[in-house]
Amino acid sequence: MMKCVRISRMKPLTVLMFMLLGFSAVAAEVFRWTDEHGQVHFSQRPPPGGAQKMDLPETDTNSVGSDSALVERRQRERRVLEAYDYEREQKKAHQARETRAQQQTAAQCASLQQYWRRLSFHGPVYIKQKNGEREYLSDEQRAAEKARIRPAYVQACGRQP
Repeated sequence: MMKCVRISRMKPLTVLMFMLLGFSAVAAEVFRWTDEHGQVHFSQRPPPGGAQKMDLPETDTNSVGSDSALVERRQRERRVLEAYDYEREQKKAHQARETRAQQQTAAQCASLQQYWRRLSFHGPVYIKQKNGEREYLSDEQRAAEKARIRPAYVQACGRQP
C-alpha cells in the first residue's frame, strides 16, 4: 500500500509521474487533497475530510513496449552493450595471445640458455644426431654454433649471453 506523500519541495507533477510509473495494469484509486497548510498530498485512501479522486490513465504493459522511442532507445542500448562485449572479448583474446607469446619466448630463452651453457662447457660437447649417434664438436664448431645462436638468444632473452 502506498502511504501518504507530503509534498514540500517536490513539484506535484513530479510526484504524480513517479506514482504513474509505479502502477501496473491493475487500476488503483488515487486521491489528491490539499491540507490546511497548503501542502498537496496523494494517497490511495482519502482523508477523513474527503479528497478529489484522480482519473489516472490505465497503463498497458504492451503499449509501453510498442512505443517507438522506447524501442529505439533499447535497441541503441543493446548495440552499445554488444559493442562493449565485443571490445572486451577482443581485449581478452589479445591479452591471451600476448601471454602465449611471452610464455613461448620465455621457454625459447630457457632452451637457448641451456644450449649456450652446454656449448660453453670445457669438456667434450656433442650434438645427438637423428639416428642417435653423437657428433662431438671441435672448438671451432662450438664458436660457429655460438655465433649462429647468439642473435636468437639476444632476441628471446633480451640480453647478450
